[in-house]
Amino acid sequence: MRKWYFACLIGLALACSEKKTDLTGNTPLKINDFNKVFKAAALPITISDTNLKQIADTHKIGRKALAQFVPDSVVEKIIAAKDSKSEIYPLLKIEKEEEYYLMLNVHQANKDQISVVVFSKKNKYLDYKVITDFLNENKGSKHYGKSVAINKEPTFLVSENKMSTDNVLVYEKSGWAYSDSSFKLIYFDSNKKPEHKTIVNPIDTLPINNIHSGDYARDNKNFLSLRDFNGTPNKYQFFLHFEKKEGTCIGELKGLLNFNKNQATYNEKGDPCIIHFTINGNIVSIKEDGNCGNHRDMTCYFNDQYDKKRKAKKKK
Repeated sequence: MRKWYFACLIGLALACSEKKTDLTGNTPLKINDFNKVFKAAALPITISDTNLKQIADTHKIGRKALAQFVPDSVVEKIIAAKDSKSEIYPLLKIEKEEEYYLMLNVHQANKDQISVVVFSKKNKYLDYKVITDFLNENKGSKHYGKSVAINKEPTFLVSENKMSTDNVLVYEKSGWAYSDSSFKLIYFDSNKKPEHKTIVNPIDTLPINNIHSGDYARDNKNFLSLRDFNGTPNKYQFFLHFEKKEGTCIGELKGLLNFNKNQATYNEKGDPCIIHFTINGNIVSIKEDGNCGNHRDMTCYFNDQYDKKRKAKKKK
């Protein structure tokens, strides 16, 4: 009896000595302890709205805990500071030779969002990507299905299938992979018919006093807008939009350009997309150089030429 009593005391002492990891973020947290709450992924694996709860852990990750290892600007995208209702749960951990991936399930009122944060082997934050959303309204539907298939590379292949009212299967597949310091769209396939949406030009009303400022277009769905930037003669804001292959391939990009005489190049840090602009007379030639898949569909490019539109005369 006495032996049993002492054995219970020892067991109780050991249990008390094993402190649970505080994931609220109210106390300092070691990243190795943080990583331990993520289950190692056995790849390949497919995640859908029907098996998400079976894969996700029940430990809740506080926003403050995530902010100890991820930049504040990224944490704000994952879960806004003013959002008191959404909850973060650990999903899976994927180990690679040079980096590792932490998959998060951001549970919201109307959906479950699947996100991935990438770290180096030295636990340095590298990048972040929202992979997909599972909407509650589609859960269990016989006419709709969505899943994320992850292979050993890993590539995150999002497949969405929907049965139309005339019993035609409409699908869309997009594959994302982390490469060269950022997530890139490496695969896209769809039989969806393009939606006829109004194109909003976000810089349309800005000044057009510089020599190259104005609108260059073939039609109202294929155009380049150049606008003055802070009164600097050679610096411009631009908005580029195109729709090719009968509207099945769309591209759009907004940024800044520094012209050297008649030439400028879009080349932003962290963006693998490079685009060269050359203006001769009233014609602007655009040539893509680099991986611009984040800004367009995969079956077409930004390469094109547009004519400058004349300024509308002001009514007297």
